Amino acid sequence: MTRSNEKDELHLIREIAGRLAPRIAGGVPFGDDMATIAPGGELLWTVDMLMDGVDFDSRRHDWRAIGRKAMAVNLSDCAAMAVHPQSALIAVALNDALSMDDALALFDGAQACADEFVCEMTGGDTNSWAWPTVVSITVAARPDPDFGPVMRGGARPGDQIYVSGLLGGSIVGRHLTFQPRVREALQIARLLQPHAMIDISDGLALDVSRIAEASGCGALLDAAGLDGCIHPDARTLAQRDGRSAREHALSDGEDFELAVVVHADVIEDRIAPLGLRRVGEMIRQPGLFLREAGEIRPLEPCGWRHFRGASQ
Repeated sequence: MTRSNEKDELHLIREIAGRLAPRIAGGVPFGDDMATIAPGGELLWTVDMLMDGVDFDSRRHDWRAIGRKAMAVNLSDCAAMAVHPQSALIAVALNDALSMDDALALFDGAQACADEFVCEMTGGDTNSWAWPTVVSITVAARPDPDFGPVMRGGARPGDQIYVSGLLGGSIVGRHLTFQPRVREALQIARLLQPHAMIDISDGLALDVSRIAEASGCGALLDAAGLDGCIHPDARTLAQRDGRSAREHALSDGEDFELAVVVHADVIEDRIAPLGLRRVGEMIRQPGLFLREAGEIRPLEPCGWRHFRGASQ
């Protein structure tokens, strides 16, 4: 196995993939939003870890809101695959300075979010240390009996790309208050039979490029469609930092909307009631591209990547 010295999350994931046992027959490939553990795919699993100073700031954010986000990001993974959340485990490394009230508020926030989606909190682990608080939640989910989990790798050239909401500027506050699109994803899967889906956690450009890579094709985003999906928060940030609102929509991340890839023959009358907005299409040529004013140019799959820091 070739070893890379580049400090980058994607390289690390590829290195880890080469060390793992082959996936269970019929299961979900490594690198998707959830993983199959039990033979037959009866359950899918996801885990996300949130760190103080990276995913939240305990100096400014309420502990109940922090707990809610820790649960919601896992439920968003369930939405990405259109599966039903079942149960959750929560593990925490609490900063020694946290009060009992703070710790319970964190757990209450996670519990309330889980209850909203009928996901039972069944246990976990608690530790404390002198360093910033870390919260890790694991969620198990079941596929819908009428359709299997929607994976990243099923997109085909000619398929159309849609998003479920407005993008960019989540750091203004939506990264703590977003609604996991679990119910919407199940409806989309039932009505549209999408070829691929992903939740937009690291930025539209980066997450769509992940669909393209997993599917062995490319993606062409349309500037006009993108500009119709810009959240007002992205425009607010653009006024502050000089980056364009479109750039924020492409790369900020933590929108936790869905990117949905459907067959080109799916009629608009079935798509419009779901609130989906078209932003592009899948193409044969590998890579990510942008079409604007009749011209097509390569587009950097920028977004949030650990080991590199902020969006780039």
